Amino acid sequence: MISDLDTIRKPVSLPLLQDEKVIKYYTASYDIGSSLASSWRLGNLYLTNKRLLFVQVRKILFEVLLSQIKTVNIVKRGWILSKKINQLNIVSEGRKVPYIAIKDPENWKKAIEERTQKSQSTPSDPQPTIRNLQPDEVILKGKGGYLTPGQSRWWLGTFLLTHKKLTFFTYKSGFVWETLLSSIKDLRIEKRVYGVSKSDTICVVYESFGELSKVWIISLNLETWRKELYKRTLLKVDRETLDKIVTKLDADSKGIIRFLYENRHARIDTLAKLIEAPTHMDILLKIREIINPTAEEIIGYPILSFESSKIDWETGEKVTFSWWLAGQPYKEGKEPLLDIFDEDDDLAVYLELLGIKEDKLRLSVMNNKLIIDADKDYHKEIPLPAVVNAKSFTRRYKNNILEVRLKKVGYD
Repeated sequence: MISDLDTIRKPVSLPLLQDEKVIKYYTASYDIGSSLASSWRLGNLYLTNKRLLFVQVRKILFEVLLSQIKTVNIVKRGWILSKKINQLNIVSEGRKVPYIAIKDPENWKKAIEERTQKSQSTPSDPQPTIRNLQPDEVILKGKGGYLTPGQSRWWLGTFLLTHKKLTFFTYKSGFVWETLLSSIKDLRIEKRVYGVSKSDTICVVYESFGELSKVWIISLNLETWRKELYKRTLLKVDRETLDKIVTKLDADSKGIIRFLYENRHARIDTLAKLIEAPTHMDILLKIREIINPTAEEIIGYPILSFESSKIDWETGEKVTFSWWLAGQPYKEGKEPLLDIFDEDDDLAVYLELLGIKEDKLRLSVMNNKLIIDADKDYHKEIPLPAVVNAKSFTRRYKNNILEVRLKKVGYD
């Protein structure tokens, strides 16, 4: 339950970690120890059951896991216009020491300390994500290092890649960082100091709070991680790309590619029947020795991948033990319907949701956006053209079309 909420400034939509919830937030000023009045930054301080964060507009200026907080002090020091007031002083592992000017700092100190003690006394889960996943949802898992801008040292822990997210956690602290694959905008190899020398790392550029942020990751199998991340985030497979590949293939291999382009996925027995292959091994040899090597020569990546379990986004079906086209094959004319109608005192939103069951739909309104979640991997945020009552809306779902009607503020 959220308490002690800010009545001055609306909260932003935080990208919360798994099982994380906001406990307390309020308007505050943030400083890292400068004597200049201009160094103060106005924003919101958030306390969750996992982290303490200071957010300015949509950018995180400071965040720390509760388990990493050493002490919380009250310090009287200069603020704007040289006025001296009591401020929070947060001391944590490997972080700059921030000062936070906020209403009732003593109450905040008590709340942070209570949450910190609870976090540090709770046994850590050595595999916090795997606990909530089916084994076939994990694509890659491995030890590695994680670094953020301004961070003085690397975190050492475990990376986990699923069909939806890239996550980093440690055995001691649990979740440290995660991002949706759909939020990743760029991947590049950069040299960073790791240990006593410079090493290749992957710079992950991702969208957070509407702005671009970045982190660096390092792993023993760095090229494997780079290829898998690129294939699942940035690689686009369109008709032009396929045409470049199929021109260098034999007739049977072309048939396999074209069938998967039209149908998205297929079991190996279906592909064997398609080209009248005598055995399944003939299909495997064509994929591994002809199709994928040809694709790697042209685009740098294998074009076909075997997935033990994956969601077909067009139908919502969970498909097991099948071959798929790698990357994100979008076809022209396949964008789902989305219309918003302004009807005086109401807004009516119509959205096509292919293959999603009604009992899996979860709707909410936050920051004047209609937020739709379904199953485990569907998430969509729709900006609304008018201010609406977040608690007053109705919905109807029929023939894969979702209708949501929202009351405008002032027309309730």
